Amino acid sequence: MDVAHSQGKLRVEMTKPNVPGSIVGIIDLRARRMVVRTPNLPNMAVEIELPPEFALGILNGSGLRVGESQAAGEPCDLWKIDTPAGGEAGGTAMGASVGPTTACITSDGIALRTEVEVQGKKQTVFEALKLTRAPQDPKLFQLPAGVQVMKVPKGKIGSALGLPGLGGPLLDLVPKP
Repeated sequence: MDVAHSQGKLRVEMTKPNVPGSIVGIIDLRARRMVVRTPNLPNMAVEIELPPEFALGILNGSGLRVGESQAAGEPCDLWKIDTPAGGEAGGTAMGASVGPTTACITSDGIALRTEVEVQGKKQTVFEALKLTRAPQDPKLFQLPAGVQVMKVPKGKIGSALGLPGLGGPLLDLVPKP
């Protein structure tokens, strides 16, 4: 998975060995919207409004510096993120079984690794393997011309993401105005 970040937007590109092409998601962090394109539908994208409980791996809250580490060949400070009110560790909504969150963050604010305690066991949520600091091409965060965007109705996010039980069937896609 490759991730690019610029001007409040993330581009996530995922490739799998047995799938030709890649899945590309463009996330507007401020608007809490994600547009996803898959290789099997090159001229179509799906737009999903992300509810507040989806943290997108973005840490929020306050924390305490607890040490130093390294990830992706970069030095970073270890921060234990305080649990906000409501029991949501690190700003996520994983439930009461989630314990402390520790993040490895560079001096310029890039989270390289996040670990969360789930049911008493420390798990790495994500870890950067490579980091490149460079200006990002704005075109990375835009859909190609001619791509039709279908908006997923509110409450259908689970179906759109292939997670049963988080929304009804994805049969009522409506074209974005």
